[in-house]
Amino acid sequence: MNRKEAIAYIKKHGFKNFKPERHSYVDEDGQKWLQCKFCCEHQQVDPGVGYITCADCVIKIDMMKFPDTIKKQKKSSGRPAGWHFMNEFVDKDGNVFHKGKEQPKLKGTLPPTIVKPRKKKKKLTADQKMFKLAKQHKSKRKLRKK
Repeated sequence: MNRKEAIAYIKKHGFKNFKPERHSYVDEDGQKWLQCKFCCEHQQVDPGVGYITCADCVIKIDMMKFPDTIKKQKKSSGRPAGWHFMNEFVDKDGNVFHKGKEQPKLKGTLPPTIVKPRKKKKKLTADQKMFKLAKQHKSKRKLRKK
C-alpha cells in the first residue's frame, strides 16, 4: 500500500482501523529502523522496540483528539510596538492614551501620533567586524599610553 492509498484509507476508515505492513531492518552500523505504525516513515529505534508512532503522527492525533488546545495567533491592534509605554499616544481613530491608559475625555482633540520606524542596522561582514575591533583596540592603546 503506497502513501496515497494509505491516506485515502485513513480518511475513509480512521486511524484505528489502519494497519499497514511494517518493515524493520538493521543497517551496517547495527542501528535498528522501524516504520511508523500510521505513516510508514522509517525511524531509528533502540533494540527491543516493537512498534513506534512518529512525532508528526503524534501531533496529528493530538490535533484530532484535542482541537481546542491549538493556540490561535493574536490579532494585531494596529498600534506600534511599545505604544503603551509612550507618554502620549493617539491612534488613527482619535483615541488618546497616556502611558497606556485611555483618556476618553480627550478623544478626537489631538492629531494621530506619527511613529517613525526604527532604522535597521546592516549586518557587518567578518572583515568589517575585524576592522571595527582593530580600530577599537588601537584607540584603547592610545588611551593607555597617555
